[in-house]
Amino acid sequence: MNKKVRLLVSVALLGWLAWCTNWTKVGQAFSHLRVELWVAAVLLYVVTQLVSAVRWRLLAEPLGFQRPLPQLAAFYFIGMYFNLFLPTSVGGDVVRAWYLDGGSGRKLAAFLSVFVDRFSGLLILLLLACVAAAVCPVALEPWITGSVWVTAGCAAAGLLSLPWLGRLTARFGNLRRLVADLRIYLGLPWLLLTTSGLSLLVQVANVVIVWLVGQAIDAPIPASYYWILVPMVTLLTLLPSLNGIGIREGGMILFLGPLGVEESTALTLSFLWFSVFTAVSLGGAAIYLFGNFARPVEQANDRSFGSDSDQGRTRQSKAA
Repeated sequence: MNKKVRLLVSVALLGWLAWCTNWTKVGQAFSHLRVELWVAAVLLYVVTQLVSAVRWRLLAEPLGFQRPLPQLAAFYFIGMYFNLFLPTSVGGDVVRAWYLDGGSGRKLAAFLSVFVDRFSGLLILLLLACVAAAVCPVALEPWITGSVWVTAGCAAAGLLSLPWLGRLTARFGNLRRLVADLRIYLGLPWLLLTTSGLSLLVQVANVVIVWLVGQAIDAPIPASYYWILVPMVTLLTLLPSLNGIGIREGGMILFLGPLGVEESTALTLSFLWFSVFTAVSLGGAAIYLFGNFARPVEQANDRSFGSDSDQGRTRQSKAA
């Protein structure tokens, strides 16, 4: 989707929200902010990114990318910085893949490692939402429960269709290599189990982060409901927008409305959630500007996806 269209979507949503919001109440919510809880959320978010970097390293190694953990952690924070400006909430993943490739001409494998890293987290997030919807003591609107299960069903259908897609794309060179790399993961069950465990830690922490922010403003939201709220709003930010801006705020209002939470509280919670992300992302800006890493724009001699090489690939099983 065109960048101007994505920007227009975010601006239009923010404009509509600004028009409908009681900003006096938003200001009151901010004035009672417990800063120590917000700081705790920021520190926990830093930890989640470090754990995510460990998961990414485990996924990159079987594809032949031997990078030290501090370097991959730096790439992760740089990707977060670019997420502030790129489309949807995962735009920085493209930057991570460019850095991982590092001019090796194996962009396709690099992008696959990033995709599996992200997809693993999203699947665990959906699993948490499904469990929460099944056991949540709060009376849920039918559309909330339905949205959780329909989204989970779509994700399951996508997973089940992978073998069929592999056969369908067998004649296409790039896609054939992509499927071959994907099968490497399928042959490493302990790797998938380990990375799934790390994804569970990360996603549980992400829910706790938003809960901490809610506690910081005394938001009247049951703790059990955060396990539905965070996954569903996070998934909404994948829609075309500028880093989920406007989508995130609208999603908060949508999912908190049935609980009787005021729009001003929902917006304040959304703004503070985004501020946690922004605060940590600024650390990525420092790494990008002052770190000793070649920038993606400087990799002018990279080969195209059509010439994606197998050079340096290791197909040996790695201990997870």
